[in-house]
Amino acid sequence: MFTHRSSLAPHVDGLDRGELMISICAACATPEFPPRTQCGSCGDTATPNWRSSSGAGRLWSFASFHKTYLPDFHLRTPYVVAVIELDDGVRLYGNVTGTPMSELHVGQPVQCQFGTAHLVFTTSDREAS
Repeated sequence: MFTHRSSLAPHVDGLDRGELMISICAACATPEFPPRTQCGSCGDTATPNWRSSSGAGRLWSFASFHKTYLPDFHLRTPYVVAVIELDDGVRLYGNVTGTPMSELHVGQPVQCQFGTAHLVFTTSDREAS
């Protein structure tokens, strides 16, 4: 059975390789992130499969933080914390860089950038659908 302690290892290992990995139910192929001990769609309890995501998505929600809570955090204040809805169908948290907060809007296309252990997204000029 799937254990929570190691549940994010494929995701973290993927980030180390410059790849965004998301979990997929082994029974019904519903994407879920973070992985769950029981699929929210079909109820299966098998260990999920993992697949690579393009990292493309849209801003679902965002806020500006003016305080750093961890001493080794990599972004200077103020920084944007966002919920990104990936084209793969899952939502996850990340930071948005390179665009002033005043120019961001819900639904705006974003793309995951790699090179840090954190999820960082930049705005994208791909067409809104």
